[in-house]
Amino acid sequence: MPKFIYTYGSEGHPFEGGWTEIEAPDPESANAVFRAFHPDKYEGFLNCCSTYTEAGFQNTSMSGPKGNCGHGCWERITVTREIIP
Repeated sequence: MPKFIYTYGSEGHPFEGGWTEIEAPDPESANAVFRAFHPDKYEGFLNCCSTYTEAGFQNTSMSGPKGNCGHGCWERITVTREIIP
């Protein structure tokens, strides 16, 4: 399942620096799940700095050993669905 990364700034977000990883079928689902845990501070704007696909995030310096503002991943959220016959 695709992974989406939500990064944080130095203040005013759920965490200081670092990021949240969400496994979801698509970006819209990932955003909905993110909002369930971290509601918008301003309507229509996610409560984070930036969002990335996993591949896009790997191309940033934040994915390196120094992380984002000195922090790494704070939480991982996975969306699963099981169809019961």
